[in-house]
Amino acid sequence: MDNLETDRLILINYTLEMIQATIGGTEALERASGYQVSPDWPGIDFFFYLPYVLENVKKDDRMIKWTRLVVLKQENKIIGEIGGQGNPDETGEIELGYSIVPEYQNKGYMSEALSEMIAWLAEQPNIIRIFARCYEQNEASIQVLKHNRFVHIEEKDTEERQGSVMMWEYPIKQT
Repeated sequence: MDNLETDRLILINYTLEMIQATIGGTEALERASGYQVSPDWPGIDFFFYLPYVLENVKKDDRMIKWTRLVVLKQENKIIGEIGGQGNPDETGEIELGYSIVPEYQNKGYMSEALSEMIAWLAEQPNIIRIFARCYEQNEASIQVLKHNRFVHIEEKDTEERQGSVMMWEYPIKQT
């Protein structure tokens, strides 16, 4: 499972060793990955998602291909993550989630990472649906999704305690 690469980024597979190291702290992840780690990574949302990622990879090590760490080439530093929930090998569907540390936001890095991830996903024969959700007030995420040609599916929006959650789908060409 090869890394994905753009002009400015490398999207590396998030291996079992790296997941366990992340739980152990920044220094452990730096040793396991060979990259520096932004002190603001992982964010609170992804940190609480880690046990789910860890269990999925423990059950089936092929799951590492669906979650990637975002490395900024220029600094050789992990600055975010992008990946999918569920098991696309079984369902053909992948719900993408992503985040980038505040210091690196609004520089186009996440749009670049998402674009590369979508290109890779579109090549996977079993993927029939790519979707994402975000809160209505998350303007930065909405812009990333729009920039990458996701379409808002308003009738699939939901309400949660934290606010309105918007459903977005990427238009995959069916063969």
